[in-house]
Amino acid sequence: METALGVSEMMRLLPSRQLARRVIGVLWVLACVWLLVWTLLLRNASPKDFGDVEEAEILGMLGLSAPLSFLIIFPLRWVSFSWWIYPENDSRTILAIWFCIFAIGCLQWFVLFPWVVDKGYDFYDFLALRVRRRFGRHEAVDSSSFPKV
Repeated sequence: METALGVSEMMRLLPSRQLARRVIGVLWVLACVWLLVWTLLLRNASPKDFGDVEEAEILGMLGLSAPLSFLIIFPLRWVSFSWWIYPENDSRTILAIWFCIFAIGCLQWFVLFPWVVDKGYDFYDFLALRVRRRFGRHEAVDSSSFPKV
């Protein structure tokens, strides 16, 4: 007779959070690099094709780095970049735009998001400890024994 898996048995079947985070991070970086390589390979195409590729690259990078990239990049549309001397299809221009959006995405996904998640777990631990103390469960475990994500 088959038995139903409990929560702890199911959790053992899943990969660790750290492994999942690293795999997702590698996939994100590969998607960003693929957009850059695709754009650089087609930079000498016809102006219409290159315009389409460049727009797809910028929209793809903004999508991969959303929502922080929208807050930072879209206000820059009204800033003059007359000091930038390279043409639009120059590899330095493509790389500069890509790097700016990539850096914003790295900051968002690898620094700010994990920090917010960690603070969320700390807040949950704090609330759980207070609720247990308030309603008479004083044998509650302190927050240092909870696993970190």
